[in-house]
Amino acid sequence: MERSQLYGLLANVFRREPSVKFLHQLNTPELVLAFGRAGIDLGEEFKSENFEALAQDLAIEYTRLFLGPGKHISPHESVQKKRGSGILWGVETSAVRQVYHAAGFEIGEKETLIPDHISVELDFLSLLASQEAQAWHELDHVAEILRHQHDFVSQHLGKWVAAFCAKVRQEADFAFYPAFASLLRGYLAGEKAEIVKRLQLTDATAGQPQTGNRGDQHFQSADG
Repeated sequence: MERSQLYGLLANVFRREPSVKFLHQLNTPELVLAFGRAGIDLGEEFKSENFEALAQDLAIEYTRLFLGPGKHISPHESVQKKRGSGILWGVETSAVRQVYHAAGFEIGEKETLIPDHISVELDFLSLLASQEAQAWHELDHVAEILRHQHDFVSQHLGKWVAAFCAKVRQEADFAFYPAFASLLRGYLAGEKAEIVKRLQLTDATAGQPQTGNRGDQHFQSADG
């Protein structure tokens, strides 16, 4: 699985309650093998393949964990970032929106999530990873795209995702969300260093023809 696909998968996990169709998509041989290689265990409920019942249970779990009412784990940078504003639509939200705009990322009119929701931030990284993969072929704006990734991980998602994932692992009743929280935390922890390495490659490979896709990084690298 390429980096852009992994970011997209994680974005979908935290975007909304999983449908039966989505659970079936996670149960493909390719993903089951990838999960196993990464040490990701989605729990006995997932392995039983009774996805209709599991979808109902996870809908309740998702609501309790991320939506409320009552105490919940808000999946927003403005709420979760340490020493941040602590409220929805805080200054962090505006800052994130400006980063998206600077990188040419525009949120669709039908998007109902707040710009600093974890899934929107992961969508942004998915887009950048996809652009990077293509740019390596063309040697066009690779360094610029990598700097967008590095800055966003360093200054935004990487600043709060570890604490968010720890809360999910502590509060969840089913294995599903803690498993993906562990995957996200482990993968993102290694991304900053990997992006720096690829930035160095932009200098080393300048003017050389490209035969491979240096922007692709496979699922087994999830632990960094």
